[in-house]
Amino acid sequence: MSQAVTSTTPLPPAGGKPGNFIVRHWRGDYSLGRSYWLHTVLLSSLLPAFSISVLARLTNDMPARYGVAGVLAIAAFSYLAWIWGVRGCWMSAGRHVARGGRRWAEVTVKVLIVFGAISLVSSTLRASHSFREQFDIARGKQLGPPVVYQLRVDGKSILLQGGMNDGAADGLERLLQAHPSVTTVVLYSAGGWVREGKLVGEVIRRHGLDTYVEQECSSSCTLAFMAGRDRAMDPRAHIGFHTLYTVGGDDRINKTFDRNLTIATYGKLGLPREFIERIADTPSDKSWYPGQGQMLQAGVLTRLAPGGETAQLATFATSRDVLEAEFKKGALFDIMARHYQQDFARMVDLAWAQVQAHAPDAAILAVGREQVGILSRRLLPIASDASLAEFQQLVLDQAVALRGISAAACTELIYPRSRADAAAGREAPQAALPQEFANREMAMTQHLLRDADPANAARFTLGERTRVIRRALAPLSQEQLKLLSSPERRQADPDATCDASIAYLRAVNELPADERKVALRVLYSRGE
Repeated sequence: MSQAVTSTTPLPPAGGKPGNFIVRHWRGDYSLGRSYWLHTVLLSSLLPAFSISVLARLTNDMPARYGVAGVLAIAAFSYLAWIWGVRGCWMSAGRHVARGGRRWAEVTVKVLIVFGAISLVSSTLRASHSFREQFDIARGKQLGPPVVYQLRVDGKSILLQGGMNDGAADGLERLLQAHPSVTTVVLYSAGGWVREGKLVGEVIRRHGLDTYVEQECSSSCTLAFMAGRDRAMDPRAHIGFHTLYTVGGDDRINKTFDRNLTIATYGKLGLPREFIERIADTPSDKSWYPGQGQMLQAGVLTRLAPGGETAQLATFATSRDVLEAEFKKGALFDIMARHYQQDFARMVDLAWAQVQAHAPDAAILAVGREQVGILSRRLLPIASDASLAEFQQLVLDQAVALRGISAAACTELIYPRSRADAAAGREAPQAALPQEFANREMAMTQHLLRDADPANAARFTLGERTRVIRRALAPLSQEQLKLLSSPERRQADPDATCDASIAYLRAVNELPADERKVALRVLYSRGE
C-alpha cells in the first residue's frame, strides 16, 4: 500500500538548475500568489520606503546633496525592483494554469501589471522635473548664489550675503573666531537650505550676536535672523516668509509634510500661532512681507530701528571719489552736485571725515541731510511760489503727524535744534515719521533746488511785513502768541508749543490765495 506525498516546493524548470531566490522569481518558478503579493507588492514597495526612512536618519546632519543622492539611488533601486517583481509575476502568471490555477487569476494579474506600468510611466513623466532638480543637487548645486562674507571696517559687524548654502555656517564660524569683536551679523539672503539656515542660527546664538537686515532676509534666512539676541531692520528692508518646502518628490505628499514642517520649525522659535499659520499658508513660490509693527508684536523684531546702524558706507567707500560717486547716485544729491557744486563738495568733505572715522551709515547720511537742509533754508527766499506752498504744507503735515507721536519732536521740527546738537548725532524728528513723509520731503527738496532763482526774491517794507504777520497770527490766542515769542516758554511747554505752531501754520494756509503767496514769501524771506 503506497502513501501519497504532497509538497509545496516548486519544481525546477526542465533541464535547468534550481538557482537562487532572485533567479527563480525572475523565471517565474514561484507560485503566482507568492510572486505577486510577497515579492512584488511587499518587497519592491516596502523595502524602498524603509530604506528612505533609514537614509533620512543617517543624513539628517549632512549637506543636502548626500541625502538627495541617497534618494536617487533608492529610486533607481525601486525601478529595478519593480521590473524584477512584475517580470517574475508575468512569467509565473503564464505558468499558473499549467500548475492547476484559474485562468481569471492569470488575466487579472497581467491586467494589473499593464495598468501598473502605465501608471509608473505617467508618474515618472510628471516627476521628471523633480528628478532633474535632485540630480543637479546631488552634483552639488545650491539653491542660492554663492555665500560671501564682509567684515565691516568698524570691526563690529559682519555681512553674510548669498544663499543659505552648504557651508555657510562653517564660513561664518571661522570668521567669528578670527574677529571676536564682532557683535552683529547683517543678513542679506533670499534663503536656501532649511538645515543651513538653522545652522547659521546656531552659530549666531552660540556667540550671543545681534542680527540686522539692511536689504532682504527671506525664506530660510529668517531662521538665522531669529537667532539674534537683538533683532532689527532698516525701515526700507524686507523680511519675507513662506512655507518651507521639500525639493523633489510628489507635490501632493510634500504639501502636508511641508506645512507640518513649517509649523513645527517656527513654533520652536516661539512665534504666535496666528503668525505661523500665515507663514504656512503662503506658497513656497511667493513671500509674505509683514509690516514692522506686525513683526515687533509677534517677536520677530525686538525693536524698531531708524536704519544705517552699521558701517556699510565706510567699508566700501575706500576713497573720497568713491563716496562722491555714491552720493551722486541719489537724485537729490546729483541735482546738488550739478547746480551747487561748492555746497556739494563741502558736504562730501564732511561725510568723508565720518567715513575715515569708521562711522555708521546713519552718521554719514546725517551729514548729507544736514548740508542739504542748510542749502534748502538758504534757497527758500528765492524759491518759486509752488515750492514755498509745497514746503509749507509738508511742514504742517509733519507737525500734525508728530503731534500724535511726540510733542517734543513736533516742537523740534518747527524750531530746529542747533547745528552742534545735529553734529552730536541726535536723530532728526522726521525719523519718527512714516516713510511717505521722507519721500515727500525728498521730492519737495528736489523741486526747490531746481526752481530756486534770484528772480523770485521779493522785498517788502516793514509795514507790509507787519500787516501780513498780523493777518496770519490773528486766529491765535494771547497765550499762544506769548508762547511762540519766548524760546524759554517753548522749551518748557512742548505740548502747547506744538499746538500753537500747528494753529499758526494752518492760519497761513487759510489766507486767501493771493495773500497766502505774499505771506509765504514774507515769512520765508525772513528765514522763518
